[in-house]
Amino acid sequence: MRKLSLLMLAGLAACATEGADAPAAGPVPVVSAPQRLAERLPAQAGSFQRGTTANIDQPLPGVEVPYATAGRTAAGFVQVLRPPSVAPPDGPGSLVVQEEYQRVVAAAQRGSGPHRRLRLVQESDQPPGAPLFRCADLEGAYGRTAVTSTTCVGAAGGQLLRLRVSMPRRDPPAADPRAFIQDITAALRAPGG
Repeated sequence: MRKLSLLMLAGLAACATEGADAPAAGPVPVVSAPQRLAERLPAQAGSFQRGTTANIDQPLPGVEVPYATAGRTAAGFVQVLRPPSVAPPDGPGSLVVQEEYQRVVAAAQRGSGPHRRLRLVQESDQPPGAPLFRCADLEGAYGRTAVTSTTCVGAAGGQLLRLRVSMPRRDPPAADPRAFIQDITAALRAPGG
């Protein structure tokens, strides 16, 4: 009996340390405006540096925070948008997030012309273990340049979130979109942020 108790304790301890690197999954405190949530976004996420925040009206009112790597080899953004209806709960599961995700992925696949189309490679919830975003990995071409793009939609703090990272397709990649998503999520969920 004692051996069984020790084995159960060891198993519980292993489970407790498995997700130590994952961001806390607690809810992000609800904010009154997209600008308030954008203030939580980090100066650096993965290998990306933050740019100057700009107000936007499309696709919804809110703010866009641009990010880029050194030399702008890879670029991205985080948009914090006022949701079109009731404030969605954190994560990728609400109807408003799912609808926006489908719209964004369809638009990327349709492209903005015959030489600017992407195809869906993989879908996932990010970051693993405590997702805040539904993401699509896409690849294709912008003219003659082969590109990859990761597009995500989620919700936090009562606001709708859109995130994108794009770069030329090469091996090794110019940047790690998963590290970018992980750092954005951690900053949004940081206590007292």
